Amino acid sequence: MPKYLVEHFDTGPAGYPGMQAFINEKAAEGYALLQAVPRNTYHWVLFFKREPDCA
Repeated sequence: MPKYLVEHFDTGPAGYPGMQAFINEKAAEGYALLQAVPRNTYHWVLFFKREPDCA
């Protein structure tokens, strides 16, 4: 699995609960959120880093 992961995310009108669920899914895969960069109203770019204890 890659050490870093970049994901484009669209929160849509539902807002942040969906983004939090997505971040939790990535955490379950062993990735920690490094940064969330807003692109416009609903679009974000999320940067993740692989946790060191996950092989």
